[in-house]
Amino acid sequence: MTDRERVYGGLSNAAWGYFFLHIHFKLNTVDILPVFVGYLLLLSAIGKLSGERRDLALLRPLGMLLAGVNGVDWLLSWAGADLDGTFLPLDLLVIAAGLYFHFQFLTDMAALAEQYQPQGGSLDRRLRRRRTVYIVLYTVTFVCRYLPFGRFQDQQILIMMALVAAMLVVMLFIMAGLFELRRCFRNQEENQAKA
Repeated sequence: MTDRERVYGGLSNAAWGYFFLHIHFKLNTVDILPVFVGYLLLLSAIGKLSGERRDLALLRPLGMLLAGVNGVDWLLSWAGADLDGTFLPLDLLVIAAGLYFHFQFLTDMAALAEQYQPQGGSLDRRLRRRRTVYIVLYTVTFVCRYLPFGRFQDQQILIMMALVAAMLVVMLFIMAGLFELRRCFRNQEENQAKA
């Protein structure tokens, strides 16, 4: 595999990884698009893109932790159980790891965009904005799950649904940005080959 194919494949894996992280179709309690597959795709992207952005390799342990925890959670879902909310310190660890992982991963994708986008392009800035909105929504969603809403449970459900919908929209924009970055890379490589 050439460097060009590796980077192109890494960017594809990154975009599809975010798809698996946020799109869920369940049969009873089992997700047929498991979250751990998303993290495995992101780990594959890290492996393929670390030649372009060396600090991506530092995310590998966090990615493995997140893939492992979500893999265990998926296996437990076959028995109708899950890890979510069973042990608060584990939840806090997973959320903190996820926040850092996504912040740094998307920061590195924005740096790649800066390198490969056409002169005067704004993809890097758009990816950074989307990253920031994603991280804020990720944090607020977690906090809202643990806030005591007391007699306002109905409002909590509405707020959570709105946050999840907003995260889904932002994730679609992130995926679109990653596919656009893949096109920028391909276009720059084609232009260099013609020169």
